[in-house]
Amino acid sequence: MTMRGSCLCGSVTVRLPETEKSVNVCHCAMCRNWCSGPWMALQVPDAQISGDTLKVYKSSGFAERGFCTSCGSNIFHRPQLGPELAVSAGLFGEEGLELASEIFADRKPDFYDMTPAPIRKSSIRMALEWLPKLAWRLISRK
Repeated sequence: MTMRGSCLCGSVTVRLPETEKSVNVCHCAMCRNWCSGPWMALQVPDAQISGDTLKVYKSSGFAERGFCTSCGSNIFHRPQLGPELAVSAGLFGEEGLELASEIFADRKPDFYDMTPAPIRKSSIRMALEWLPKLAWRLISRK
């Protein structure tokens, strides 16, 4: 079973090869700056994303973000050197989606609150999880 979603104007479409229900929330400063609050995403590395108005922006030294140049919808976040791909949960209907995890939970500002997810990872935990992966990918590239 597949899931289909699109940006606000419908110019960028996303097709997920199977139904994904786990919504992951990021509270890092960059995601909050990107969407003015926590960014909610589905982790789907094999999503198919298409559309003439899709633009990719290198948002840091290791990651890039996709958005629609027509309506401004946030489409995805992915590391430049890896297979991971997080697709904005808001592109899909709300039916059956559930909060699964929060990352950079220690960076969440006090002005919003949410029911805690079953998994909550701090900035330090995220760094310990990702730095070895990114270092290995950089070493393997050469």
